Amino acid sequence: MRIEGKDGLTFGASAAGLLLLLACFGGVATGFAGDGRVALAHAEEVARAWQCHTNGSHANSIAHYQAALQAAPESLEARLGYLLPLLALERFPEAEVLAAGILRQYPANYYANLRLAYALRRQGKYEAAESVLSQALGCYPTDVALLLELALVKRARHQNATARRIWFDVLTLSPDNPLALQQLADPALAQNPVDEPLSSVLQAEGGRKIHFETAAYYAFHAYRDTVAKDHAHAVGLYAALNYGMEHVLELEQDHLHKYYRGFPSLRQYDTTLAYANYSLPHLKLRLGGHHVAGEDPFTDGGWTAFGGAEWYDINRWAAGVDGAFSSYPEFQAGLNVLQVSPHLGLTLWQGKNHLWSHELRGYWIHPNQNSDSQRDLFSVENRLSLGWRDWNFSAVGWAGEQMYAVRNDGFAVYNLGEKHKAGYGLEIRYAISRHLSCAVRASREHFRDLVITPNASSESYMAMLSLKY
Repeated sequence: MRIEGKDGLTFGASAAGLLLLLACFGGVATGFAGDGRVALAHAEEVARAWQCHTNGSHANSIAHYQAALQAAPESLEARLGYLLPLLALERFPEAEVLAAGILRQYPANYYANLRLAYALRRQGKYEAAESVLSQALGCYPTDVALLLELALVKRARHQNATARRIWFDVLTLSPDNPLALQQLADPALAQNPVDEPLSSVLQAEGGRKIHFETAAYYAFHAYRDTVAKDHAHAVGLYAALNYGMEHVLELEQDHLHKYYRGFPSLRQYDTTLAYANYSLPHLKLRLGGHHVAGEDPFTDGGWTAFGGAEWYDINRWAAGVDGAFSSYPEFQAGLNVLQVSPHLGLTLWQGKNHLWSHELRGYWIHPNQNSDSQRDLFSVENRLSLGWRDWNFSAVGWAGEQMYAVRNDGFAVYNLGEKHKAGYGLEIRYAISRHLSCAVRASREHFRDLVITPNASSESYMAMLSLKY
């Protein structure tokens, strides 16, 4: 039996009847060993998982496959079957990791190769998908499903002439194949299609291992109910270098010009450098530093070291903890600030064109000098985001107490002696094209400036333009 994907591609499935037979008679499935009860429990869970999948209940199917793998962690049947609901739910990164693990043990496994290629293609990893398919076709040279998948990859890589030839090969093997007939009816393939040069194809599909992103922003800050602060302008330039899917290097340079009533203005320059690593499955590791240089004599030369770890399941959940240590050697006897920030993110609702997500973050800040006879400051932040087509909307709010806080993954460091109480804001992002996007943000912050101005506030407005290539 074969299961048909969204684009019409059949990518294969194990026979449900055999699994049900194993469950009924307590047979031992291949690929694992154990006593009879464990074998029966495994077979029953695999059979139930298959039934749920064929009924369209993919989440329940995943639960049963996970139960089967708890009974027999090395079961090939359960691992291969687990791929089907993952692909149906478009959880392609997870399917990629699982299929690659199977192939490390069984390099020629037909279903693992086919499903891995499908997961790679749906993520836009066409070069890797083609490599997997080429090896699999060495073992199964006339398999229709493998040939169809390869033709779709070739079409995605703008290799139209090769794709057309493969689809005619499919019709030779399966004259009534609907996907091949549909694709060959495309006008782009009707008359003398050509293959684009591989170099231009790699650039068009993002097949390069190295990618760049840069962004520029401008922000205006207006202060309310303060003794001397009036307004401020801030500009910044951000750049990121992505190597493959595993390494991200980020750099940002910011310039702040703050104006006072009755006092000279103040200039400040911030530099942030960070590195993130995604080499381990479902784990993100990150570290970096932030340096402050400016005309404020107490915080000039201040620096912050930060890092963190996050465990995640893409588009489902993420949980982690970040830490930061800030030092201001020119601040009186020297000010050091320790911060720990745990966070939890959840996907609330996901559809074809939308994604609701929620993140909760806590802050514990501990300066080595007392503030109002208080050493430990606590606060909590809540963020709700909606991605819809090319738009992304975010609302954030926080409450508690903060001084010398480190926010925004280390890019924002509050180095002045203001005791912040609460804040909230809105942000809208829009993807103008595949490479260009823009964003606007408005926020309000409440803080105590001095003893005589305990209820000051600031309003911030930001515009940003981002470019990816």
